[in-house]
Amino acid sequence: MAAAVPGARRGLSTGVIVGIVGGALTLVLLVVAVVVGVVVLGTDTIKLTAAGVSMEPTIRSGQTVSATKVDPGEYRPKHGDIVVFTAPAGWLAVAGDQMVIKRVIGLPGERLACCDPKGRWTIGGTPLDEPYVKAGSASAGVPFDVIVPDGRLWVMGDNRAASNDSSTMFGQTRDIGVATIRVSTVSAVVKPS
Repeated sequence: MAAAVPGARRGLSTGVIVGIVGGALTLVLLVVAVVVGVVVLGTDTIKLTAAGVSMEPTIRSGQTVSATKVDPGEYRPKHGDIVVFTAPAGWLAVAGDQMVIKRVIGLPGERLACCDPKGRWTIGGTPLDEPYVKAGSASAGVPFDVIVPDGRLWVMGDNRAASNDSSTMFGQTRDIGVATIRVSTVSAVVKPS
């Protein structure tokens, strides 16, 4: 007596179907990435959304701002510029390449001190006029007098009470190299709105 032969399976296995769907999704994501790259990265302007309150009141949490990209080494810093850069190690609680927005306070070679008798920061002994600082957030902090190293910037948030910045890092480490960022790390400058 002959044994019954099971019928041939029809269709594709689950593994093959998953592979096809995964490949199709990968292709779609690749196309979307290329389109976004051409639309956003192919221009001189990028859009950024503030994730925190460190730049308030100038830039509110959740606000989207435009920034003009700069080529590495091409940025020429000016006092008051609002810059975008990759956070140095230790600046943020979350590790990784996170973009940060801060204001340029001290330029390479400048003598920066905190603070005069009225609680103002000084550059070369001259008090800074900082109308952008959030009311009630400026504090004298720990007194210090430093020279910003060549090729580096002292940057701070406008909401001084809620900003991890050069002042915070210097207060924690007393190391001017840790407290400042390299000029070459600036990737964009926020456009005034």
